[in-house]
Amino acid sequence: MTDAEIGALLAVGGFMLLFFLLGLVFYILFSLGLYTMAKRRSIPNPWLAWIPIAQFYMLGEVIGPVKLGDFTADKPGLYLLGAIIGLWVLSFIPILGPIFSLANLAVAIGALYLLFSRYTTGNTPILYTILGVASFGALMAIFVFTVRNNEYLPADESAAT
Repeated sequence: MTDAEIGALLAVGGFMLLFFLLGLVFYILFSLGLYTMAKRRSIPNPWLAWIPIAQFYMLGEVIGPVKLGDFTADKPGLYLLGAIIGLWVLSFIPILGPIFSLANLAVAIGALYLLFSRYTTGNTPILYTILGVASFGALMAIFVFTVRNNEYLPADESAAT
């Protein structure tokens, strides 16, 4: 093996290690943010914020009751988790799969927007959501961690401000 090949392998390995460590940091920030919000609201089993798929359940629960038209989801965590898993399964259908994948992304982005609208005021929820999506989720973890100690604003209060 030549010096150039060894150098290339070290460079690739270094980038892989860097991305792994960044991913780990973002995972910890996001999980700690959700965990703290759940503890502050006395939601049962806040430790679920540390389990990747269960994070969707906890995200929904932290958002709180969600009103869609005449329907009020008192346990939005179950609905969000079911929607995410259901749309993921449907995304494997040939030809139609990409549509379900986009729907899954829209549901996840909508849930994060609702989270930010429950814990921040003004235009901050829109700003955090747009910047979080534009950064491929990297800033999303930082924003969730940042708002973890903010007071929960029920839907009526967060819409009024």
